Amino acid sequence: MNETPRARGQDARTPPPLRIQVDHMRCAGNAMCLELAPGVFAHNHWRQSEVVDPEGDTLEDVLEAAGNCPTSAITVSDAVTGEKLFP
Repeated sequence: MNETPRARGQDARTPPPLRIQVDHMRCAGNAMCLELAPGVFAHNHWRQSEVVDPEGDTLEDVLEAAGNCPTSAITVSDAVTGEKLFP
C-alpha cells in the first residue's frame, strides 16, 4: 500500500511534535508570525502572539515565522527530545 503525503503539505515522514514558545516580554505584536503560520499563532487580548495549535501549520512555516519575528520572541524545539530547532 502506498503512503500519501500528509494533509499539511509534509512528505510521508512525520515531523516531530513541536514545543513553540512566545516570549511575551519581547513580543511587540507586529503579527508577522500570524501572516506566515496562521494556523499556529493568534493574538491574545494584549495583541501579542500566542500559540493556539502547534500542529496548525507545517514545520517549514513555523520556522519561517520564528525566523522572521523582528523581536526574536519565538523559540521552537522538538517536544520529545528538547532539541532546539530555532534559534
